[in-house]
Amino acid sequence: MSSYPQEKYIDLENNPYLLGRISINQVKESFHAEVDIIHRESHKIFKHVDIVYHQPSEEEALITGIQRLRQFLERIEKISKTEPKEDIIH
Repeated sequence: MSSYPQEKYIDLENNPYLLGRISINQVKESFHAEVDIIHRESHKIFKHVDIVYHQPSEEEALITGIQRLRQFLERIEKISKTEPKEDIIH
């Protein structure tokens, strides 16, 4: 049996200072994933992205968390190509 929370880290392309972090928790029979972008050295939260609730397994929670992180990063990339670089991440 695994102990929770479990944290998985994802390298972000083109940014040596930040990481993606998926924190997985088990609540009764389901799993939740908290999706954040954190500072690589201090692990302090830079941006809270999303929380995924009620997944049937740890693997599903991780996969869905990674998808949400990817969608967020794609939105930011799209915005950065069309708007000035000021205040892209709020």
